[in-house]
Amino acid sequence: MAVRMNQEESQFLWQLNLIDFAEQFKHPAWGIYHFQRVYNLSLKLADEQNIDIDQDALFAAAYLHDVGAFQPYKKDGVEHSKRSTQVVEEILTPLGFPAAKMSLVKDIIKGHMFYSEPVNKPEAIIFHDADTLDFMGAIGITRLLSLIAIDNWAPDVISAITLIQKFSKDLPQRLHTLRAREMAKIRQGEMSNYLAALSDETSGLQVL
Repeated sequence: MAVRMNQEESQFLWQLNLIDFAEQFKHPAWGIYHFQRVYNLSLKLADEQNIDIDQDALFAAAYLHDVGAFQPYKKDGVEHSKRSTQVVEEILTPLGFPAAKMSLVKDIIKGHMFYSEPVNKPEAIIFHDADTLDFMGAIGITRLLSLIAIDNWAPDVISAITLIQKFSKDLPQRLHTLRAREMAKIRQGEMSNYLAALSDETSGLQVL
């Protein structure tokens, strides 16, 4: 006898299946834990600013926004955000994700990177800010240091520190919402304190 699921149970099931799918993407800087942090931070930004968002679309985008950076979806010559938008439908449809929300998921993913401009939709703006904030503060430092020698963003220690300096200075200007800019000030302070201590302990980064 077939078991009927109500709408709430059906929604919960596709989310669980998406999490199971995303568990395969493990990486020190982007991967399942980054997905979880950015989703939670997106909800926090929306809640604290009383911004109405589609949580289904945001959840799907959070767990798939970087999928284009991983095999078997990665494609040479195609920027990972764009590649992610190209494959999300084939991933989400079998999971039972609402087809009417697929376009919004793609819009969120398309502008998620700090160097991109999100489309004028609250979910895309919130998610862009959350993803950018994850490159700042203690977690941002940790992520960038984890890339040393494994990614061309940071082939060595000096390049990673240079990137930390650049992100501390530049990323706050890429944020759109007031609450994200407030959070960025705190995270920027964490980065400044780290860089100052590192400079003191390495003769101005000369013996790093």
